[in-house]
Amino acid sequence: MKKSFKIIIFLVILFTGFGLRMVDFDDPPLDFHPARQMHSALMARGFYLMDGGYLEEETPEFNRDAKILGMLEAWIEPPLFEKLTAGLYHMFGTVDLRIPRMTSILFWLIGGIGLALLADELFGTVGMFGAVCWYLFFPYAVYASRSFQPDIIMVCLLNWTMFLLRRWAAEPNSFGRALAVGFCAGLCILIKQVAAFPLGLTIAAALISSSTLKKTLKNWRVWFAALLALAPMLVYNYWGYFVKGFLVQQYQGRFFLSELVQRAFYIRWFRMIDQVFTVPLFFCAFFGVLMIQERASRVSWLAYFAGYILYGLSLPHHIGTHNYYQLLIFPFVGIGLGSLVKCAARAIMKAARKQSRFIPAAAVLCSVVLCGWWAAESVMELHRHDYRAWPGRWREWIDELEPYEDRISTIGIMDDYGGGMTYWGLRNPGIWDTSVEALDDLDALIKLNTTFWNYKWLVVTNLNKFYEQPRLQRYLADTAEVYRQEADYIIFELGVRSEE
Repeated sequence: MKKSFKIIIFLVILFTGFGLRMVDFDDPPLDFHPARQMHSALMARGFYLMDGGYLEEETPEFNRDAKILGMLEAWIEPPLFEKLTAGLYHMFGTVDLRIPRMTSILFWLIGGIGLALLADELFGTVGMFGAVCWYLFFPYAVYASRSFQPDIIMVCLLNWTMFLLRRWAAEPNSFGRALAVGFCAGLCILIKQVAAFPLGLTIAAALISSSTLKKTLKNWRVWFAALLALAPMLVYNYWGYFVKGFLVQQYQGRFFLSELVQRAFYIRWFRMIDQVFTVPLFFCAFFGVLMIQERASRVSWLAYFAGYILYGLSLPHHIGTHNYYQLLIFPFVGIGLGSLVKCAARAIMKAARKQSRFIPAAAVLCSVVLCGWWAAESVMELHRHDYRAWPGRWREWIDELEPYEDRISTIGIMDDYGGGMTYWGLRNPGIWDTSVEALDDLDALIKLNTTFWNYKWLVVTNLNKFYEQPRLQRYLADTAEVYRQEADYIIFELGVRSEE
């Protein structure tokens, strides 16, 4: 295929992927891990207000409280994406949540270019298009790439770091290539520290595979790149843990290593892989990596997978409960599927030499059908829920449910863990994030009474979680009344009935 024709096809695929992500573009960021997105939204708005911005349509009191709430949001990784978004708010003169959504989409597409360049060098045209089509049209990738969270930038930089690493491994004495890898890896690890797991092992494996351990250790460019990659993250952790202290509590609540000896942890992790990729597709990608002909690249990607395993073992709770923690393995799956497509195409062409002229047309047709299926599934899912009413609801309800600034009267069972109420209503609700179904009657009653006695309202927006708790429903039937209800929420007024 001519290079110009290949570029045209790639651009068509890229812009089609962009158009797919514009579906339901102005929906508030409550469609994909809303708690995580609203955390970034609160921080970005707070940075905007701290840097001299002002919400003209809001009262001075609203501006003041919004700034304070943004400052109160906890830092885990450096809020670089949130700072960038605040700068874009200043540039456009408005706080509009469509701005970070567009930014995420663009970063995902830029990452797709890096993946395409890498896959093209490894597998040629057919494998490259296989990897890119999956990366751009797979439904989970569509949902995730629209979200306001730094993981999207991490995936982009992972793709580019792996591409630059391949170039550097071919010329390990090139200072420019070492500089590029160190800078890209350092930025990636600074944005999401967990990227250090796959990148550290992959860089080491790639350089050793292209040379020898002795030569690699003697190459000062390797140590220079390692310094560039790790120094920003180490400086941030030292500053946050020992100087400012805000990372102390964060790290104390993130590692649950006792789960490593529990069989349930591995089952949850496996189920999370199935939820994001489906198990057959994930194993197809793994076998695709095993079939990479170039030994150095195969070893590098297996090292990447080993880094993913270490990452999961280090964060056993999150890897099995938050499906977006699987985003780190996306470059691996893309490359694996690209390799598999290349091998499948070669086998088919070899088995059907007499009909070989029909094979490309059939392959294109199958690819279009599969991508069309994925795109249709994504569009249906994006249209399934409409969250445009929620900003107005929270603003209206605050005057009704939370008239006093110094008191919180609302507890919630909420998809976003109260992020929407905090962002649009400037109130932090209590959260019912437990269950009493496994307790005996007396302990359950004590737990429910002690939790709800200080609240007047229970707002339920996570209906699935609510209907999984029949004991809670019976308790509310005895002690509360439905104050307001629609298809996507229920508001209970608590303590208006005496329990029999």
